[in-house]
Amino acid sequence: MAAITPSFLFDLESNMRVITSREFERLTSQLWWTLLAKRMPSGAKKERISWLLDSAKIERTIKGGGQVSFEDIVALTTEYENLNASAGLKLKKEQLEDLDGNGVQLATHWSRQMGAYAAYWPQKMIAKAIRDNGATYDGLAFFHLSHPVNPFNTAIGTYANRFTGVASGIYPGALPIDSSVSVETAVQNIAKAIAYVASLKMPNGEDPRFLRLKHLFVPPALTARAQQITNAKFIAQAAGSAAGSGDVEALIRNFGLGQPVECPELGSAFGGSDTTYYLGMEEITSNELGALVYVDREPFSITYHGPQTDASLARIREFQWTTEGRNVVGMGHPYLLFRAEAS
Repeated sequence: MAAITPSFLFDLESNMRVITSREFERLTSQLWWTLLAKRMPSGAKKERISWLLDSAKIERTIKGGGQVSFEDIVALTTEYENLNASAGLKLKKEQLEDLDGNGVQLATHWSRQMGAYAAYWPQKMIAKAIRDNGATYDGLAFFHLSHPVNPFNTAIGTYANRFTGVASGIYPGALPIDSSVSVETAVQNIAKAIAYVASLKMPNGEDPRFLRLKHLFVPPALTARAQQITNAKFIAQAAGSAAGSGDVEALIRNFGLGQPVECPELGSAFGGSDTTYYLGMEEITSNELGALVYVDREPFSITYHGPQTDASLARIREFQWTTEGRNVVGMGHPYLLFRAEAS
């Protein structure tokens, strides 16, 4: 028999914490969600984020000066309510006492799983939010054809962060890059998306937003094609006589893209699409709200409960470990993430 002493439990708890921490750190560096969402620590049940619209502008005055146009500074506010998430492990006293039992292995294995899952949780929730396409601060679905450029002045116009259907003017419509089109056509479709994004205006209705394509987020079914698109030498060879290889290579080089980011959670196996991909943008100025935001009120932690601390557990000879956190994922700026569909 192994004695369940305070020293035994302390050593087990310490080992579990170390394993949890190591697994969390190991997995964190391999995730993609931080490339399009921002983590925001929270100090309340509900977190309210406010930001000023970039609606300021400078204008010429009459000759000699002395004339100033005053304008109001307008702000938008969005609110996120933190939600609980938890998991637990139960072990009978006999499983820890018996030398041939597997209680210690079960406890440490569970800690390893919880460390990995705590690191993965934000990505799981962010991928779900992208697939669900919930409403953002302007009241419209995040991926939409007519977001207002300025919610306080709809006369300025609208923009789309969803590419689908038929082209109209500078709006490119559907932009397939899968095997239904040639590699060269896929490159040109990415170029159309970039041209459209470059046409987006600031909320003042006069100046460009200066958005820049930073990442391609693709399901596994599009990874190989996306890698071809971002490989200038391959494109130059594939272009053949249809276009000058130098022109195509220069086009790819000007994208400034690194390797595409594979996102299994956005594929059809998890409720997404194998032909839809996403274009992540960066802007010259930014605030605490990204394309999405992960609000972290209470990071996941593991708590121990045992017969020594709980009379009811003493009666049933049971040990319990629980992990719980409070957080929520919210939709942010639609102009920082575009969805491109094949039709």
